[in-house]
Amino acid sequence: MYTFVNFFSQSFYQSNQINPIPTPPPSPTTSSTLHECTVCKASYRSKSSLTRHKTIVQKYNTRREGLYTLPLEAINEFKAQLVHSGRQTISLPCLESLFFGVFEGYIHYYNYRTGSYKCFFQGPDAYTQVANLFNNSNWGRKFFNNNQQTFVVLFDAQAEADANQESLSDQHGNRVPKNRLKRFNLPKLTVEWKYKKSKEDAKNNRTSAGYINLKFCAQQI
Repeated sequence: MYTFVNFFSQSFYQSNQINPIPTPPPSPTTSSTLHECTVCKASYRSKSSLTRHKTIVQKYNTRREGLYTLPLEAINEFKAQLVHSGRQTISLPCLESLFFGVFEGYIHYYNYRTGSYKCFFQGPDAYTQVANLFNNSNWGRKFFNNNQQTFVVLFDAQAEADANQESLSDQHGNRVPKNRLKRFNLPKLTVEWKYKKSKEDAKNNRTSAGYINLKFCAQQI
């Protein structure tokens, strides 16, 4: 994943008391006037809308009532476990309090109905950001003999350049909106926590547990 933002300027028209100059109609919104969230790549037509989005995201990182705080030692141990197994496993059991202890401050999405959380890491600084979070600079790399390695991809300069174009077309010639392209086609690490419920057995018993899911792209060199 990735980081970026731009802003727009306004033009002011002076009026003459004798021959007033009419104010021209507002220009249609273009990609240059959109305000983009640097984390999820959602675009907004006004800066106030982006600010509102950030305020909502900030609330997602507030610990809900009843969610207990774990010792720092337990949180660090779980970080090490994620580094060890995250490249091989996309899902593993995880307490909600443990997820919150590790990713508090990075939660960018919360579903009030299901209670699920999501974090997004993408951009030129994303790998370093996750390395600092996990306290491990090699969290997304696995080394092999003959100087080969696999690594998690969080930024693709060419894909970013393509996504920043005014418009692109898919294989059928249909225009791909810039916002959709950036949100769904750029490489990123998505970390999700949610409840999973088992199917009822013959005696109507069922269980539920929290799971953490990691989704990412990897390359080998």
